[in-house]
Formats: sequence, structure tokens, C-alpha cells
Amino acid sequence: MRVVALHDLTTSQVARWQALYDRFGTTVQQSPAYARAVSEAGGRVVVAVGSEAIAPFTDDTTRCTALGGDLPLLSADEPGATGLVSVVTAVRRTTGRSVYLPLVDRAYAEVAGHGEFASWGRPPNSVIDWNCQGRDLWDRVRVHGTSQVDRKRRLVERDGLALDFGRFGAEAARDVVTVDDRSWKAARGQSMHQRGNQWELYGRLVRVGVLSATFLRDGARPVAFRLDGRVGDRVTCLKWSYDESYRRYSPGLYLLTEGLTQQWRDQGVRVIDLFGGPDSLKNLLHTHRVPRVDVWCGDSVLGGELARDRLALDHRVARVRDDGKGLRHAF
Repeated sequence: MRVVALHDLTTSQVARWQALYDRFGTTVQQSPAYARAVSEAGGRVVVAVGSEAIAPFTDDTTRCTALGGDLPLLSADEPGATGLVSVVTAVRRTTGRSVYLPLVDRAYAEVAGHGEFASWGRPPNSVIDWNCQGRDLWDRVRVHGTSQVDRKRRLVERDGLALDFGRFGAEAARDVVTVDDRSWKAARGQSMHQRGNQWELYGRLVRVGVLSATFLRDGARPVAFRLDGRVGDRVTCLKWSYDESYRRYSPGLYLLTEGLTQQWRDQGVRVIDLFGGPDSLKNLLHTHRVPRVDVWCGDSVLGGELARDRLALDHRVARVRDDGKGLRHAF
């Protein structure tokens, strides 16, 4: 197992990474294109390269953090301790940093107790089984919701707000940030512009087409967006947001019901990944949830501080969800 900077990978190593991704990838975060976007947005990316697995990480001088999402190792193998230990140990040895793998499949929790490894539970990922192609989605929303869900749908359609599917490029990226800067996230310091290099990253991913943006528009004005990454038969909805002045329409609900159904019905999709733990909206939509953990390897003091911070956030989110409030109230 070798650990090298992204820009030092050979042409053959990048080609092998792409081939592994094309064959076994499940999310865009595992791809060379995503790693390049992170690097171009200002992140320092290192890549663990082995004969059977490839795994990218960011190195921020305090720790290395896995980029690959719930399955941080791109390989043919099922998730588990054996492969992860060798990869993470190599990253720790080469960089001298502690290593953090956030929100990964629970199978990786088996590494806890191996040397400097630890893990802690995180909220499960929310997923929609799309084998019915969304034809069951509204019925499920009605069962879990109230009469308001149909009223909101009628309100959107009565007032002529329209869906605009699968956009990418510079104009789409500008529309995404326009909406995000008018969202509740901006008021709570959680917009992409306010969270490190998030806007640089997601803007690049939309401009080059790694992610597509689907909008809800009022005439030409974008009032809500959803960012999707498709890999094989899986679509991951990485982000969505809406202009706060259109809150009465519940634009996120429309984008994740009518928007998903119109865009991805009969397109060969089998899974819609909502990319996040339970909240009031995902509770209406999901068919099942996938347990997740964080994995840490390295300085136990730093790891303990990080675990307390992440678990405190999870507690706040769970509290506002149980109180029937939106995610904004956790920040």
C-alpha cells in the first residue's frame, strides 16, 4: 500500500482508479473527478493506492479525512475491518496524521480495538428503494405526513412553479449559489459560502457535470435546487436548499417527491440515496435506513474531542426532529 499526493499519481494509477470506479463505484465521492474537484477547491488530497483498493483522503495538517462516503475504500471487497486497517495504517504512517472516516458503513466498526482505532455510532443514512420507480412515493408520504403535503403540492402547481431537470455548467452553478445564499442556512451560518471551501467544491462539481442540479423555478427565478450524482443504478441527492422567501411552498418536499419521480422514473435507477440521517423530510420519504459509524485512528485526545462534538450535533438534530421542528433549529 502506497500513499501519494493526488498530483503525483501516475497516468496508469489514475486509469486503474477510474476502472475500479467504473466497475465497483457507488457514489461520486469515490471517483477521481471528485478528488480533483476537492483539490482544485483548495484541499490537499492524498491517495492510498494498493493492489486491491484505492482510497482518497484530505490532509488538513491536523488529520486526514476520508473522501469516499459510506464506503471509503474503492474495491471489489465487502466492507470490513481487514482492508480498512491496512489502508488507514498506511495513511497514518506516511502522513503522521490521525485519520478520520466519517459516516461510514457500520461494518467498519469492527476495526475498533485494533491498535489506535476507535469508532462511535452516528445517525443512519436514509434511502429510498426505487424498484417501484417512485410510483409508491406519494402514498408513503401521505401515510407519514398530514393533509398539508397535498396542499403544498397543489400550491406549487397552482402558482406555476416549474421543475427544471438535470442542469450543469456555469449558469447552473450560479443559480445554485443564488438559492443557497437566500436560504435559512445563510442566516444560520451554514450556507456553502460560509462553510470552508464547500462552494468552491460544489460549484466545480456542477460546472463540470459530475453533479447535476434540478431546480424549482418561479418563471426564470431559481427558488430551490437539488444536487444529484448518479453512479450506475444509484442516485445520491447530495444537497438541496430553497430560497427562504418561498418557504410557504415547502420546495424541498416538491423537489424530493414530484421532482424525483418525474426525473428518475423509468431511467434504470434502483436506489435513491438521501445522503443523511433522519429529519422531518426524510422521515416522509425513506423506505429503509443504513446504520453508520465514524472511525478514528490516532491521537485519542483529538479523537475524543471530535467524537463529543459529532455526538453533540447528532443529539441537537435528534431533539429538534423529535420536537417536530426543522433542521435549522439545531444550529
